[in-house]
Amino acid sequence: MRITCIPIVITLALSLIQANVATKNLPRGVAPSRAKLYTPDTKGQWTCLDGSKTIAFTAVNDDYCDCPDGSDEPGTSACGTGYFHCSNIGHTPAYIKTSRLNDGVCDPECCDGSDEFDGHIHCPNVCEQVGAASRKEREKLEKIHKEGNKIRKEYIAFGQTSKKRLKEQLDKLQAASSSVKQAAADTKATLDAANAKLKDYLESTKLEREAARELQLAPLIEQQTQRLDHANKINTLFRTTLDDLKETHNKNFHDMAVKSTISGYDEYLEELKKQEEDKNNSSNKEEKEKERSALERMHAVQDATYDVKKDIGLMFQLIKEMKEKYNTEYNDEAVLKAIKVLDEFAPTWEDSSNDFVGEEFIEIPDEDAGDKKEEAKPEEKGALGEVYNRLLKGASRIGLGFLFKGSKVNKSEVEIAQEAYNKASEEKRKSLEEIQKLEKKVNTDYGPDEAFAKLVDQCIEFKEIEYTYTLCLFSEAKQKSNSDTSLGTFSSWVGDNYDTQLYTGGARCWNGPERSVKVMMACGTENKIVAVSEPSKCEYLYKMETPALCHDLSEDAKNDSNSNLHDAVYPGKKNRDEL
Repeated sequence: MRITCIPIVITLALSLIQANVATKNLPRGVAPSRAKLYTPDTKGQWTCLDGSKTIAFTAVNDDYCDCPDGSDEPGTSACGTGYFHCSNIGHTPAYIKTSRLNDGVCDPECCDGSDEFDGHIHCPNVCEQVGAASRKEREKLEKIHKEGNKIRKEYIAFGQTSKKRLKEQLDKLQAASSSVKQAAADTKATLDAANAKLKDYLESTKLEREAARELQLAPLIEQQTQRLDHANKINTLFRTTLDDLKETHNKNFHDMAVKSTISGYDEYLEELKKQEEDKNNSSNKEEKEKERSALERMHAVQDATYDVKKDIGLMFQLIKEMKEKYNTEYNDEAVLKAIKVLDEFAPTWEDSSNDFVGEEFIEIPDEDAGDKKEEAKPEEKGALGEVYNRLLKGASRIGLGFLFKGSKVNKSEVEIAQEAYNKASEEKRKSLEEIQKLEKKVNTDYGPDEAFAKLVDQCIEFKEIEYTYTLCLFSEAKQKSNSDTSLGTFSSWVGDNYDTQLYTGGARCWNGPERSVKVMMACGTENKIVAVSEPSKCEYLYKMETPALCHDLSEDAKNDSNSNLHDAVYPGKKNRDEL
């Protein structure tokens, strides 16, 4: 076995020697992994990496740019378009633009100081110290990432289970919604039929019901008419008084209070004249009066009484203000006569409400009010009772007891149908609302593995001196001070990495756009906002940490990360070996 291993050991040793030699002979600024790209042919010639030109290998790093892609000057600033490799032994190798070579600045990317080799400035090699600090920081981050990844796996399990459960609930609701819709349609048809039956009944009993209503409201109309007559008498009294004042007051006194009262009265008369003209222009007044129902006549008398009382109140105020302000030394008989009328009338008048003392508004009863008052027999109710009882019997036969709520007729068919329809409609509304809510949750993008579902409606705060910023994930962002200001509601993910969210449509800034927030996320062991800024007017940036972004740091993930980093430095190169 030992004899067999000797050739293998010799081969490995030779390979290491060759690699060291190749590395030693590398042009400055070239990474060992790219050594084969900087090897001359047998004639000492070398081809630019873009294949555009062949030059002598001795022209590489001669401080003159020969290749269009700048690949012949990896260790000088002659081209300035290539990349210089810093070995950074003790730390992580890095690349910088060749334009930054020998520029008098110690670039932090080259902790070994290899970027400043012309002797004009000394850059110490601090890679051991930087590497140690970097490794310590990396260990710290890896620990955070490892802990966060455990939580992320729980998030994924929760999200996937939650999404599955929501889909099952949605399927059940959608399956049941058809029967809920049908129930609403059926109850609507029943209600329409009951309403049609009611309409037919009301039409067939219209004359009887109008007669019953006429009997019911007749005493109230009479009572209200008497009140109107009384109000008209007082109105006439005040008009006569003011007419006398206007004609007989002593005009030589030039009392401003009296003049103001007469002027106000003239304005009232002018307005009254316009109203009378409008009334006279209405055609067929008497015929319309005959066509009015008892309820319409009752309302008309009430309205007329209100208008007359309003006029009384206006004239009462005119005389009252004159009494308070006129010059008593004038001793004007017309004025004193008007004040006497006022004083005699005042105790019967509620000045604040333009109404007579103790006169309450007559409430118009429902059509069934007469039947509510007592459960007497028809013959005890007179003509009104007879009409109502005839109607009750007809209504009872078709289940329309709601017309006469005070009677002992069962609840109406329409009421029962309406209640059933209302209940079915409400169930339909709730069903559709729940379906829409579930559809929104099911269709929301919580990431390819549902990890962000755990964050739904979680609200996070970040406090500054003046403001408190909040973020309710997948919902709304706010700024709080004395009051809440909306910064936007969830709009979308930005990009394909599921690490940036956009919240738009917030409150509009003064003389500016609507507020919006971009939320940039990174791995962390808890959900928290770590910084808030406003890069542009009313456009906010939240930086946030969350376990949902702590992906698995397997070797494959590391390699993918390195490859992505490498492609960013050398765009267009798919394979490292191509370089």
